[in-house]
Amino acid sequence: MSDSISVNHSSGPEALAEAVTQNHVIVLVDVLRASSTIITALANGASKIIPVPTVEEARERIYHYPNGFLAGERAAHPPAGFDYGNSPRSFLTTRIKGHPIILTTSNFTRTLGKPPDTATILVGAFLNIDHVAKTARYLSEKTAQPISVISAGSLHGVSTEDDFTSYHLIIRIEDPEGPPGYADIGDLSRELLVSRHGSLLVQTGYEDDIYFCAQPNRYNLTPILRDGGFVPFSSEMKIPE
Repeated sequence: MSDSISVNHSSGPEALAEAVTQNHVIVLVDVLRASSTIITALANGASKIIPVPTVEEARERIYHYPNGFLAGERAAHPPAGFDYGNSPRSFLTTRIKGHPIILTTSNFTRTLGKPPDTATILVGAFLNIDHVAKTARYLSEKTAQPISVISAGSLHGVSTEDDFTSYHLIIRIEDPEGPPGYADIGDLSRELLVSRHGSLLVQTGYEDDIYFCAQPNRYNLTPILRDGGFVPFSSEMKIPE
């Protein structure tokens, strides 16, 4: 790892707010499932993913996007009247191409809150682990700022599946040329299945989402927050100083 790159890990909304205040390059991780959903939706052509903290705000915001879709979950299921839930597999469709998506979830959008436009916030998961690691390193070198990998956490506090994902992401950031810390998708899915949220997804009928989210490097894309929504990162973007 380059001596100029510092990587740290923490969890929850307070940690994210502190990293924003210090102008860190932030990678926000909510592997089951918001991070994986955002990555998948953008990879399948959604124009922008607009995160909002509450169901009520999502319903209000959709009026500003007549061609948009409502997506999200509460207790793992879609709120009433929403077009999509928070299953990444539901975004494997051409229907969303060119459309913005208003997203609200129990953990990710609560942790994210409403950061300033100057914040550098990326979205990471196993689906894009190498690409987001490379992007975070690039931005850290460009801005001379540390990298903060933030686990979204949960309403119960610590989220073991997010910490597990963050651990493996930090390995890829620190040693991008070295071997990954996991063996294969089976290695990853087993760990995600036994987490608190993994168990909830199994109980509520979303077990297949866990196997989907455990696919390393399915997508060569990193979401970045720009003007209130996540879009695919491009090296041509202007980076806040």
